[in-house]
This record gives sequence, structure tokens and C-alpha cells, in this order.
Amino acid sequence: MKIGVLPHYLDTRKDLVDLLNLLGKEHDVVAYIRESDVQKVGRLLPGITIISIPALTGIFRIFQILGQYTYLLFGQIPASQNNYYLTEHIKLLNSSYKKWSKLIQSYLLSLSKMTPKIISYDQYLDSFSWLKPSFKLEADIDVFLCFTEISCDWVFAKIIQENKPIWTYVYSWDHPCKMKTFSKRTNYLVWNEGIKDDLVTLQGIEDEKIQIWGATQFVFIEQFLNSKTNNYEDDCFPYIYLGCATGYDELARQEVKYCEEIANILQTTLPNWKLIIRPYPFQKNQNVYYPLKALSNVVFDDNTDSENKFLKLKNAKAFFHFGTTLGYEAVYFNTPSFLIDLTDPDKDVLLNGFVHQYQNDKYLNAKDSLVIKSKARLINILEDLARGQPEFYSNQDLRSSTPLQSLPVLAEKLISKIYNDNLISL
Repeated sequence: MKIGVLPHYLDTRKDLVDLLNLLGKEHDVVAYIRESDVQKVGRLLPGITIISIPALTGIFRIFQILGQYTYLLFGQIPASQNNYYLTEHIKLLNSSYKKWSKLIQSYLLSLSKMTPKIISYDQYLDSFSWLKPSFKLEADIDVFLCFTEISCDWVFAKIIQENKPIWTYVYSWDHPCKMKTFSKRTNYLVWNEGIKDDLVTLQGIEDEKIQIWGATQFVFIEQFLNSKTNNYEDDCFPYIYLGCATGYDELARQEVKYCEEIANILQTTLPNWKLIIRPYPFQKNQNVYYPLKALSNVVFDDNTDSENKFLKLKNAKAFFHFGTTLGYEAVYFNTPSFLIDLTDPDKDVLLNGFVHQYQNDKYLNAKDSLVIKSKARLINILEDLARGQPEFYSNQDLRSSTPLQSLPVLAEKLISKIYNDNLISL
């Protein structure tokens, strides 16, 4: 079988690189990758064909920009509007766009809060129908596999025009609530029933177009728990593991302020314990963390290796976070995972909005016992943890909703879905 792939962020998503390499051992895989990203995918096996997607130029580039601006103004957004606007705001502030482009898009984003949302993503894609540069898809591809967020809209439009089977994997649990690039003309693969419901409720995708597959992000947890490394003890002191969640300076500084408060409360309550802080892996400005490095009971975990991260999670007395996928991952260990909801909604508007994103409130804020909403509550939790780990600090429901699976199992299930749904001939 020949599989066309439109991937994204392969330089940071090792699970997807491993998946493509696994599929490439038995199938002909053709990966369409943006020209600017080709140099970042050196881990793909030589047997996988890489086709570079060129940047549009001339009249095509002008049309692309005008289309993007129009869609930014009038494009339909998910029902979880706050998530969408928060995400777009952070993306703009962190982007490498030129200053004039940032100003235009920021203005249009603000203006879009008042404009009618009359353009669907599929209508936006159809606007590329006249866009016929020399770039062409290979004609003999049997099925296409895409990943959210769609990396290139005009190539995705070409894929849809081929009228061939398309599977789009919803890569993360927060994508349905913060993105608006969900076509109603593809089939979807999701982690669990909850995310399937999010696609239906927030994006208007038909139920029958969505199938439960699993989470490729969690294959490394499955590997770790089945490895000998899982038995290693980590560090010689009791500690709380805290994972920072944002890569935007203003948000990160607000995070740091509350991390300081937590460290001081920990010092007073349990002076022999440490607070191990994991900086956000994609935070470029490490200076925002300097106030924490002066605290005697704070240790920084700069090792980004997955095995180290899992060891820290496994051996921690608890995991604290402000809303991150790592807070989801922590439930697969016998380590209580707590969402920090100490933010002042008036003074720290951005961080409060970040903590109360749709996915956090739905999946991680469902149990009051697993949310820290006051300093007094934090002290009670620390005292409880010092006496042991009560069962009511677990989140078995969340863990059982997405069972851990190995990558070979997920790859086999993917191919089986393609065949069994009669989307292509055997």
C-alpha cells in the first residue's frame, strides 16, 4: 500500500517519526514536508520518500496571504472560543513573523471577535481550487494520513481534491478546543471517547467519521513501564515535581510567581522536601526562571530525556502543573497529579485563562481533590502526602479512558482500520 503523509513538527514529535518509520518497513510512505522543515527530519529512514513542499511565491503568495487574513476575520472557530483566542494570541506573540505582519494579524484577531463567522474550513480550502502551481501529488497513493495541526492548507486542499481516503490523526487532547482547521471531509483518529465527543461538540464533525485509535504520545510511557529502568530509584530526598507549561514570557513569569509561593509554602510545611522544577522545553528565554534558582529548596530538572522525565514522575510524591499534557501523562504513574488553580483572575488574566482552558476544566479539573485552589488547601495536601498517598488522590478514570499501547500495536490498528472500513481495496 502507498501512503501519502502530511506531517507536522517532526523535529519535536519523535513518536510520529517512529510511527512513519514503522509504517515504512511494510508500506511505501511518501511524506510531504514543507521546504523550511525538510532539514529537521533527519531521523526518518532512507526508505521513506520525502517530497519538499515549496513556499508559494508571486501572485500565489499574495493570494495565500489574503486568504489567510480573510479566514482569520470570518473563519468559523471552535465552540470553545476562549481557548481559540488565547492560543492564537500566544502564537502571534511567539511567532517569527515580521513586526508589520504581527501588527496586522493582531489587529485582525481582535477585530474577528466582532465579525460574523461565515467561512467554514472546507470553504477556505475550496478557495485554493484555482491555485495550481507546478507542485503535484503522486498519482498512485492509496490513502492519505494527516496530523493536526494541518501543516499546509493549500496542499491539504489538493489532497482532498484527490477524492481518496484521508485519515487525520488528532495529535493532542487540546487540539479540538483551540484549532479551527478541522475539515468535515476526512476521517478522524482520536485518543478516546472524550476527545471524540469534543470533535462533535466543538467542531461539528459527524460522529461516524471519528474512530478511537489511541495516543502515540503515550507509547514512551508504555515502553518505560515495561523496561528495567522503571525499577530505578531517583534522587535521595522526597520531592514534589512541578512541570512548567508555557513558552511565552509573560505567561511564564506569572507561572514563576506562583512557583515561588509553592516553594516557600513547601519550605515552611516540609523543610526536608524539595521542589524539582521542569522548565517548559520550548521556553527560549531561560532568564524568566532566575527568581526560582535562588531558592534553597528548588532543584531544576534541565534533562529533557523522556526516561529521566518518567523517573522523576514515578518517584515524586506528587506532580504539580498549571495545565499541561504532562499532567495527563502523570496519571499513568502512582503519583498524584494536581492542577494548580491559585491564580488571581484579575491580576493574572492570561495565566488564569490558561489554567481554565476547556481541556483542563474537562479532564483535569473534574475532581476537587486533584485541584489546588487555595494556599490552605496546598498545605493540607502536602501534609497528607507526607503521611502517605491517599487513594482519593488518584485519577483512575482518566487513565482507563486511554489505555497505553505500543507503537507496533497502534500501527497495526491503523492499517486494519484502513482495510476493514473498505476505504481501499485489499
